[in-house]
Amino acid sequence: MKKKPEPRNITKAEISLETRNGKNVIKKDYRTRNFLVRIYGRFTLRNEARAYTRLAGLEGIPHFHGFEGTQAIVLEYIPSRTLKGIPRGTIPVQVFDKLDELVSKIHSRGVAVSDLHGSNILLTEEGGVYIVDFANAFFARTPENPGFIVRFFMQLDRHAATRIRARYLKLQEPEPQGLFGSLYKAGRLLKKASRKIRRH
Repeated sequence: MKKKPEPRNITKAEISLETRNGKNVIKKDYRTRNFLVRIYGRFTLRNEARAYTRLAGLEGIPHFHGFEGTQAIVLEYIPSRTLKGIPRGTIPVQVFDKLDELVSKIHSRGVAVSDLHGSNILLTEEGGVYIVDFANAFFARTPENPGFIVRFFMQLDRHAATRIRARYLKLQEPEPQGLFGSLYKAGRLLKKASRKIRRH
């Protein structure tokens, strides 16, 4: 069994690369975390399982192999690099077109990622684009009528994808508009304030 680097913080699962029935898989495991984080992990893993199940069959979404106990899930291993680990200005525009298309397909299944960033976007050597980590996903009862909250997070996904495109292609970043823009800016201010409080 090969282990990947340690989690970014104590709230994250331990990620390991393992071999099952001759195939490589990724195990996302909270069993080594403290009691409170394990409770949190159990909730987020259920959320992820729900997302992977709803998105099953979509190109760009790893296959979900299921739970291992209540505090670990097993996923298809995708040989790839995270977008975050690739220098800006070196990625063709087609990659971001594929990202936009994948985000649209995820939304068509009634799922909002809500936390799309360079660390959960994977790029394969063949130019494939994958999205992983649905711990913070939101779900619509029906994809045709997602409701205000899920619709907001879907718009947040689209804005995040547009910002990512702008950063990596060295374009001007978009300015969010309307009600979404106001809520987005308020959320950013709250996030900054929270960071300052934690530092003190």
